[in-house]
Amino acid sequence: MSTFQEKTNADNKAIGFDYQYYYFLYQLLALEDGEKIGLEVKDDVHLELNNGKQELVQLKHSIQNNSVGDIINLTERDSDLWKTIYNWVNIINDEADGRSQREDQLRFIDNTSFILVSNKSSNLNNTFLINVEKFKKETIDIKQFKQYLIDLQLSTEDKKLKEYMGLLIGQTTKWLKNFLLKLDFELDQDDLITKIKRRIKSTKVKESKIDDVFSSIDSKLRERNYINTKSKIKITISFEDFYRDFSVYFDKGRNDKLPINKKLNQIHFDKPIQEQLFIKQLIEILALNSTDELEMLRLTNHMLQINNHLNDWINRGLIIQEQVDEFNNECIIRWRNTFDEVHREINLDQKMLDKTPEEREIILAALKCLDEIRKKELVIDETDLDIELSNGQFYLLSNTAEIGWRIDWEGKYKL
Repeated sequence: MSTFQEKTNADNKAIGFDYQYYYFLYQLLALEDGEKIGLEVKDDVHLELNNGKQELVQLKHSIQNNSVGDIINLTERDSDLWKTIYNWVNIINDEADGRSQREDQLRFIDNTSFILVSNKSSNLNNTFLINVEKFKKETIDIKQFKQYLIDLQLSTEDKKLKEYMGLLIGQTTKWLKNFLLKLDFELDQDDLITKIKRRIKSTKVKESKIDDVFSSIDSKLRERNYINTKSKIKITISFEDFYRDFSVYFDKGRNDKLPINKKLNQIHFDKPIQEQLFIKQLIEILALNSTDELEMLRLTNHMLQINNHLNDWINRGLIIQEQVDEFNNECIIRWRNTFDEVHREINLDQKMLDKTPEEREIILAALKCLDEIRKKELVIDETDLDIELSNGQFYLLSNTAEIGWRIDWEGKYKL
């Protein structure tokens, strides 16, 4: 027996909602031009196809007992099966939606596919499923199928199930025939996240970026659904909406740029934030107030973000340590160029005590020229050169006396 807490446990409900949401996302990724999908609008999920037809989808999830390896089958008396059919019969015959007349109901059935999706397993012992397939293949007729339903109802003790079955049995022969032809089952539908990622992969997203694309779409879609639900806006997305608002995530997954995810887990320090060396240096030059812990946290977050990204890219094999070393070297070169530039005046005052004012001006102008040139990043054959190679190219030209820094460089160095 289950305890009261177990009966009211939110886990079972939560996974049901997640199952419904991820199936919605799974089908969203397969939308074609002119189509639309909805979540809890016309049904658990519904699809409006570009041929004017629609699909109503009911989703039923059951937690399998993985500890003993049990697999839950969908049986012919399954409450999920009959509650779903009961719902569909009421939708089809809904007077409030303008379908009190049989011709309107038949028109609705003709325009609609009814699909039950579940992680429950299909099995050879489900006579209901077997008979639906037999009817579709014309190995039994509608009278035989209806007699099967009557016999099933008579042999069923559950009053609720009897009520559900009776509602279907009570429909006209033509109604029942048309409905069975439009009834489908997608069973064994489990591990939807893996299936979603396969669909993302089919859009030519790089293998290494599939998880990033999935996370971005999942996060954006959940946020969008939350906002719409809060604002009492129906959750429907057309192909055009999805293409406009989400294609950027697929584009990022197809290019060679490294994925940026500002939500990566942070690294926590074992010592006070004020004791970080970079914080001490900023306080020393009066760029940071020693009591402004909020600003210290903000700057530390910046540092941790790049640290986390570099580690994440290495761990996922997107880059190797040698690339990080080269990146660090590039940063140091840029820093040194800037460092030299801003300290020119101090260095000149210390080194040029024996120089004439005219010579001092010549050297100062030459250094400004050098500083500006060091900022240039060059391109050769559509290839961007980093700052190290770009600086090196100018040093190379200077080494062959094709350029110089002093105003009188040609007379001093050019042969």
